[in-house]
Amino acid sequence: MADTLKGELKSIAEMKQHIAAGTPARAYLLFGEETYLKGLYAGRLKKMLTDDGINIVAFDGEFDPDRVAEEIGTLSLFGEKKLVYIRNSGLFKKSAPLTFLDGIEDSDTSVLFVEDEVDRRLSAFKEFLKRGVVFECKKAEEQDIVRLLASEAKAAGRVLTPDAARLMLEGIGTDISTLNCELEKLILFVPEGGRIEAKHVRRVCFLSENAGIFELTGALSVKDTGRALRLLRALLEDKEDKRKASPLGILTMISRNWENLYRTRLMLDEKLGESEIQRRTNQKPYAVKKQCEQCRRFTAEELRRKLEFVQELDRAVKTGNLSDTVALELAVTD
Repeated sequence: MADTLKGELKSIAEMKQHIAAGTPARAYLLFGEETYLKGLYAGRLKKMLTDDGINIVAFDGEFDPDRVAEEIGTLSLFGEKKLVYIRNSGLFKKSAPLTFLDGIEDSDTSVLFVEDEVDRRLSAFKEFLKRGVVFECKKAEEQDIVRLLASEAKAAGRVLTPDAARLMLEGIGTDISTLNCELEKLILFVPEGGRIEAKHVRRVCFLSENAGIFELTGALSVKDTGRALRLLRALLEDKEDKRKASPLGILTMISRNWENLYRTRLMLDEKLGESEIQRRTNQKPYAVKKQCEQCRRFTAEELRRKLEFVQELDRAVKTGNLSDTVALELAVTD
């Protein structure tokens, strides 16, 4: 089995395609700050590079190049495939030769490094690029996290809806390990073959108050006044929820939502595309896409009026001329 690829994989999609192709290289380096991705792809590479995870020689926090060279040069006793798995060797934080990899192309042994830190400027890193495959496990973009969650749900025989995924990110955060734990609970809750929807996320997951406000502004953005009012009352009536936002905080978020939609509507009216809107607003692609979809339900004048009305309500609350709860109900039912 000869090497089919050397160099750096630039994205999660490229890594997935490489593994799916089933034509592995002999040497791999995974590194970066996203622990979940390192664990995920280290596990998948182990399966690809061995016979069902059998015949692995592991080194953790230690590195002896002579031992690795010996393993590469020694025939496997437990099958055709053998993997030398090395964690946190520190090799790629100092200048060091990679002569221990000599002969690996003609061996039945593969090598997988998993590191927290590497220095791209060093000769060891540059040399490895010529001899194996490198993948940096960066903090994932939100759209990549949504795809990962959807893929995990699909593997478990469930469908994770886009609304449910967005609510998870809004209410739980972007730490993939935490999201994956919450997804496991959802998979247990929803029967096989079912759809994991936003209502399931609200019922099963521990969400911050941002999730409720996110749903509230979303309902307003699609002109679902009835649902927005129900969500508002739920936010205000849960007296035991120490995470809930203040009424004035909710009003501020409603104002910000109308401001974002108004700004996006103006740019759409200028015939700007989503990529240019993203560049000008410095927002994530999925957020811009969603705002474009929502603001098309309104004219620019309608959005300007809604924004000005909420700003007037905010001033009335701050000057003592209106209670915050009444202001909120007016903002939602306008």
